[in-house]
Amino acid sequence: MSKRLIGIEIGDHKLRVATLTRDKGQPSVSSLQSRDYANPEELATQLEEILTGEFRIGDQLVACLPARSAYVRRLEFPFRDEKKIAAAIPFELSSQLPIAVDNCATAIQQSQQTDAGASVATATVTADTLHAILAPFEEAALPLHLIDLAPFCYVAGLGEQIGDGILICATDQETTVSLVQNGQLGDYRVLPAGAGQAPAVQLQQLRREIRVLKHIAGAEGLPISLMGTGATQELAEALQTIEQGVTMLALELDGQLIDGEFMPAVALALRAGVTKKGRSFNFRQGNYALKGEWANLKRKLVLLAALLGMVVLIMLGSMTFKYVDKTGRGEQLQTEIVSVYRTLFPQATTIVDVPLQLKSAIRELQAKGSLIAGDQTSTLAILKVVSALPEPVTVEIQEFSLGPEDLKLAGRAASFEMVNQMARTLGESPLFARVQVSDAKMSLDGSRIDFRLLLSLANQGAEQ
Repeated sequence: MSKRLIGIEIGDHKLRVATLTRDKGQPSVSSLQSRDYANPEELATQLEEILTGEFRIGDQLVACLPARSAYVRRLEFPFRDEKKIAAAIPFELSSQLPIAVDNCATAIQQSQQTDAGASVATATVTADTLHAILAPFEEAALPLHLIDLAPFCYVAGLGEQIGDGILICATDQETTVSLVQNGQLGDYRVLPAGAGQAPAVQLQQLRREIRVLKHIAGAEGLPISLMGTGATQELAEALQTIEQGVTMLALELDGQLIDGEFMPAVALALRAGVTKKGRSFNFRQGNYALKGEWANLKRKLVLLAALLGMVVLIMLGSMTFKYVDKTGRGEQLQTEIVSVYRTLFPQATTIVDVPLQLKSAIRELQAKGSLIAGDQTSTLAILKVVSALPEPVTVEIQEFSLGPEDLKLAGRAASFEMVNQMARTLGESPLFARVQVSDAKMSLDGSRIDFRLLLSLANQGAEQ
């Protein structure tokens, strides 16, 4: 089943939404939309209009905070136990941040083992900052699954495509310059938004930060990729005059080329599809976890488990009932078989395997019957023909009267059709010259047909 990956880039007064559909691991573009908004209420309205419809299990909706809104710190611990690390992080952050940790939300990356213990990257934002991004989604009743931090979210979504290089994302809020190594974020710098700055000043700032990141990486030939609304062709050409390998970042998904202003939103959507833990954050945890969706999913799972339990109980009860019923019927049939055998063979003293003993007795009777002399119309031959009626003819013979010239049969059948079919079957036998239904009438309660047949023998002189 296909799943939607939705990346939402919220600018100062611009909303961009990229919706990707992932089917069998391959993402494709469903829609790219942008809307203007003037205030948070209008932002909620625009979100509700764009993201209409029911969210299915597996859909992922992700947004990000600007890099300048968070305090990112790397903490070192002399131990590696995850529980100890989680307990020590608030105390360690309180000594490194200029704000009170109690009024903040903190997200952490997966810890990295070091020779001395463990190293953990943390990102801390104020509660007001987090409430501000959550408010439009809550007002629009939209399940925001992930809240990441720029530029970590961009590298998490585009790291495999970039590999090694420098990624510049210029939006209307800020410009981030990121060092990407082996598809992971190595380091980054945050600059003011390019709008309102002199081109020369912006170019000088970018050049300085690019040089710093190249020095950190120890590689001067790293390619430089630009994306975002502020990453114009003019900026790329100007940067090309002082740096080498400058290109506008573009991405092809299922045959559709994506570039320009929607690249950050697409990067967020791809970030939503990243399942393995990497160097990215998610502030949707703890007190800010998506409780509403989990409660809805929990109710569905409980209902599904209850239905599954009922089905299992019904199946077990049915199997048990069938087993007990068949066991009882088997014992009853075995008792009846033994009773019939004792009635047929009262002289028998040992009963071991009734069916096998009956077959043996039948073979003995057949051997004795073969000793009966007679021609084609002997009593035994006629009995064999009458008793060999094919399915589904089922009759009850109550009278069998064999004379020198004819045979009279009387009995009961389930329907007139069975009587007629029995007459036709017996008429095909060479033992009878003519078959006539002398009488056939329905019983008073309509449950059976009482019949009488008169069969003329083909060879006179049959034994009575």
